[in-house]
Amino acid sequence: MEKRKLGNTGFAITALGYGAMELRHVGGSEAARLLNAVLDGGINYVDTSPDYGPSEAYIGQTIAHRRSEYYLATKCGCNIDAAGKGLEPPHVWSRQKLLENIENSLRLLKTDYVDVWQLHGPEPGELPGGKSDEVIQTLMDLKRQGKVRYIGMSFRNGKSSEAWYPAEYALNYSGEFMAWSVFDVMQMVYGGLTRRNEKVITRAAEQGIGTIIRGVVRKYRDNYDALFVRAKLGELCEPGESKSDFLVRFALNHTGLSTMIIGTKNTEHLAANIQAVSKGKLPDDVYREAQQRLDAVGIVAG
Repeated sequence: MEKRKLGNTGFAITALGYGAMELRHVGGSEAARLLNAVLDGGINYVDTSPDYGPSEAYIGQTIAHRRSEYYLATKCGCNIDAAGKGLEPPHVWSRQKLLENIENSLRLLKTDYVDVWQLHGPEPGELPGGKSDEVIQTLMDLKRQGKVRYIGMSFRNGKSSEAWYPAEYALNYSGEFMAWSVFDVMQMVYGGLTRRNEKVITRAAEQGIGTIIRGVVRKYRDNYDALFVRAKLGELCEPGESKSDFLVRFALNHTGLSTMIIGTKNTEHLAANIQAVSKGKLPDDVYREAQQRLDAVGIVAG
């Protein structure tokens, strides 16, 4: 599987990563089967969060002994109780909360460090001190201590009722966060049917920031299948190629992209995703034609 640079971190990560949120919906034995299949399939980037129920614990229980085979990313600011149940507000932006998060994550993941530690969705106004805010300073402190190797920002989706759902938070806030010059990695929504962050990814990559995308094949709105048809993208698919496979390969054509994380609780879906990424990006002429057809139906870059 193709590997790409994660910004200026020095990591070479697979173009497909595994999003471990779906582990919320499986038992321990199934989680073990999935996570080992992820590593056996060649994926070397695993993304999780304290907010994802037993996800961190499953990773620690099932693949901690294979820690040298993968880069591990998790998140912080998560407001959960000792049993992992979410509390209100769902996120708290304070030094104390971050320190609680990292110690709990390291314990559950059975590791001494995480490779990428991401703020889980704050808006700039929630960090009133800017790059001098205690939250940012805590990130930097833990990076110096070696408990986290690199730090990142994971932009929120919002709710489907919100005007900025699902990709506009990164589109509107990434510039301010980039100006702080503290983040090594940024994670955001992007895909062929959700292209608003296409230029954001380019700008981040130009600054040496690793770019992680999610939602590549997710149907954020009910009309996505219809938009695929309206854009006549089916005409561009190779024989036997599914919509999902086409969208995965479309995303690979973005040269600023470090990796896409796709979550699944189904090993057959996992195998299909690995196969699509292993096939590689779309031919350049097909990619350009797809962009033009998407532009024509209003699915445009931000």
